[in-house]
Amino acid sequence: MQVAQVNMSKNKLDNFEVFPWNKNFETGVEVIDEQHKKLVDLLNELANSLVREDMSQVNDAFAQLADYAHYHFEQEEAIWSNYLGDDSWFISHQLSHSSFLPRVLELKGIEGDSPSQDVVEAVVKFLIRWLAFHIIDDDKRLALVVTSMDAGSTLEEAKVLADRKMNGSFRVLIETVLKMYDGLSTRTLDLMRERRARIIAEQELREVNRRLEELSVTDQLTGLYNRRHFERVLDREMKRARRENKAVTLYMLDIDYFKSLNDHYGHSGGDVALKTVGQKLFEICRRPSDYAFRIGGEEFAVISREHEEDDDLIFAELIRRAVEDLAIPNVKSEVNDCLTVSVGGFAKIPTKQDTVDTYMKEADARLYRAKDAGRNIVVTN
Repeated sequence: MQVAQVNMSKNKLDNFEVFPWNKNFETGVEVIDEQHKKLVDLLNELANSLVREDMSQVNDAFAQLADYAHYHFEQEEAIWSNYLGDDSWFISHQLSHSSFLPRVLELKGIEGDSPSQDVVEAVVKFLIRWLAFHIIDDDKRLALVVTSMDAGSTLEEAKVLADRKMNGSFRVLIETVLKMYDGLSTRTLDLMRERRARIIAEQELREVNRRLEELSVTDQLTGLYNRRHFERVLDREMKRARRENKAVTLYMLDIDYFKSLNDHYGHSGGDVALKTVGQKLFEICRRPSDYAFRIGGEEFAVISREHEEDDDLIFAELIRRAVEDLAIPNVKSEVNDCLTVSVGGFAKIPTKQDTVDTYMKEADARLYRAKDAGRNIVVTN
């Protein structure tokens, strides 16, 4: 007799068999064997629901197992009674059935409560041993009686033949197999827990990696995308615009006299100003085709792909005015008592010759013209 190895379901990677079915469990009575297989499947599902730590699933799985066990016992007893009538072997078998559910409920606790993991594990181990012993010993013994009687033996003769086959070395084999299943179930439950813990750890690792990925493209001070992501997005949007024959607009922004603000209000004041400007840019770039970036120091950038012709100037002026309306104090500025920005905008339908660098050079050139013209100004041509 061979004990099957621990198997993992092909359909559910976290499903294990704590009670592998084995052909040696077959009694030879087809309907009973099919029902035994169903009981084993339900037992395995109960064990897996335990490891998933979902007590609603545990209770559902337990209820299904209990209901099906009750159904199976009635079906099985109907078959045995046709052959054994009120014989002591049949009565003993009935008593074994009738004590099954009360014993499980005793282990489980008060019916209706949610059992703890330790309690459900005890129930699972009890079910494995009870079911294995019941099938191998009790059911096989009665199946041998049925087979002998179908071959022409009387009930007493069939019982003697069954006893001869079930005693001696076969009894030792039964005990050996049961001990093996006890050990197998314990190791499998431990393995299931380890796998569950590994799955949770892998999920947590994926979440950490996702957050690290976010950090790798995000400026930690303002929450906007950073310079590294800026270049990737601009390259991607230029390629898309070239395919769709649409313009891409790049706006470069520089906070006017930011060094004066930092010197007068301190670095904490400068950080607050940067965060506030960043938040305003985030609010302005609310369309899916607009992106805002902090690309270094007091420099920001906006990429847009959905502006109509001449709208680039309107959008740039909207940005400039929105920052000015924040009324962030900057009394050391030479153009305004509040913080302002200069904006350079460049719009074009990209060609194959255009690159991220050429776009940035064009937008930068317009930004510096805005600064040379007195700052707090927009230049887009």
